[in-house]
Amino acid sequence: MITCNVCGHLNPPSALVCENCGSDLSDSPDLGGGFDDDDR
Repeated sequence: MITCNVCGHLNPPSALVCENCGSDLSDSPDLGGGFDDDDR
């Protein structure tokens, strides 16, 4: 699940925008490959 940074709504992993408020989910910490800069 992807948590919206704006409203906190839980969205399915395939969501690109929040189902509740329409905010972009691309900058959500729940989205991504799971790599930090420290993982190099």
